[in-house]
Amino acid sequence: MASTLELMQALLVCDSHEQLHRSGSECARRLGYDAWVYAMMPAGSAEVPYLCGSLPPTWYADHFKHGHGAADPVFAHCRRHLRPLIWHVENVSDEEDLCCPVFFRDAADIGLRYGITVPVHGFGCQWGVLALASSKAPPRTAMRRLADAQLFATYVHEAGHRLASAVENDHVRLTERERECLRWTAGGKTGWEISQVLGISERTVVFHLENAARKFGVFGRRQAAARAIALQMISL
Repeated sequence: MASTLELMQALLVCDSHEQLHRSGSECARRLGYDAWVYAMMPAGSAEVPYLCGSLPPTWYADHFKHGHGAADPVFAHCRRHLRPLIWHVENVSDEEDLCCPVFFRDAADIGLRYGITVPVHGFGCQWGVLALASSKAPPRTAMRRLADAQLFATYVHEAGHRLASAVENDHVRLTERERECLRWTAGGKTGWEISQVLGISERTVVFHLENAARKFGVFGRRQAAARAIALQMISL
């Protein structure tokens, strides 16, 4: 039987959303949880996060349709902090919204009353979170499992970001001139220098770079170049 670490490492070779769902669910079960969800808001102007997990698809739709994903204090915590949240519904009153806010009260409706939420950062995403939930109270070894949950979160985030980037890549189309201007920008060239290399006016260079930035939903040529590199659309 594969070790827990081997199961996590298998996440890195998932080449589809469905594979990540299956492998992630197996990891969650190995850690003793009934359900898991990974949510990550990509950089730029994305309106909905990349989502993967074992909760019912209708739950995802309802949760984010009503704006809970944006307003949920758990996500606000994950944007500002690195420390995980350990939560359980039983000790939450109507006035308390930090230990178990809307996100987890919704989960309680389908029998998930205990869990861990781990913030994830990196790759330039706006925010990210891995939530693990269970219908049964965690054993006294829950603190040891917390370390496993944090490790799980790093593997899921690397795999999820790669798959989300591939989806974004499918929707962003750069012209060859835009790629050239971004490539030289990433190499440290100014707009005037790029114009001399490509034999076009500086104003035309600015036009191409602004178009690329608009397509990526970022501000500035350097952000656009960094995004193109992250999506493997250009290389240095």
